[in-house]
Amino acid sequence: MSESAKVPEQRSDEPPAEALTVRASSLLPAGDRDLDRERARLLASVLAPGTTDFLAMCFDGDPASKARPRFGNGRAYKTDEDTEAERRTGWNLRRHFRQPWTGNLALGCVFFRPDRRQIDDDNMIKHLCDAGNGIAWFDDAQITAKYGVVELDREHPRTLVVVARHVSSMDRSDVAKPRPTKRRRL
Repeated sequence: MSESAKVPEQRSDEPPAEALTVRASSLLPAGDRDLDRERARLLASVLAPGTTDFLAMCFDGDPASKARPRFGNGRAYKTDEDTEAERRTGWNLRRHFRQPWTGNLALGCVFFRPDRRQIDDDNMIKHLCDAGNGIAWFDDAQITAKYGVVELDREHPRTLVVVARHVSSMDRSDVAKPRPTKRRRL
């Protein structure tokens, strides 16, 4: 390790370093939807430090969640409700993306639920990832950083979404390239 890369040791009697002290309230300020723009800016700065290339959007309504796959006749399938929810989310994303982004991406979401029902934030992120395929990104494999938060807002349920360019050692710039197709013999 080079001299400049060394992290100074912290003694137990010293207070933690200011740069390392992050409170949830400073990262995503509590409050109503008037603070969504500030939440989005902070979320983008945490997920993709230094980037100015990000989109923030807010979708009104109860955040959708990825349903468990159903099985029948020897295959897995989606329910009609899950397909319709993905279609609606896709239309919301289409309003913000003229074409899918390429390269590595970071995805940050704040899900404002109308009730305290326990829904896994990972399933809500999966729903958004699948709905954005071919619209916001070519494939959700491009997303190399994800962050999800679940909050309560009984009066204005919504989903705050931030998509940013992300620098990562896991290069995903080849995801959008067409794959060679097998030629059929006639």
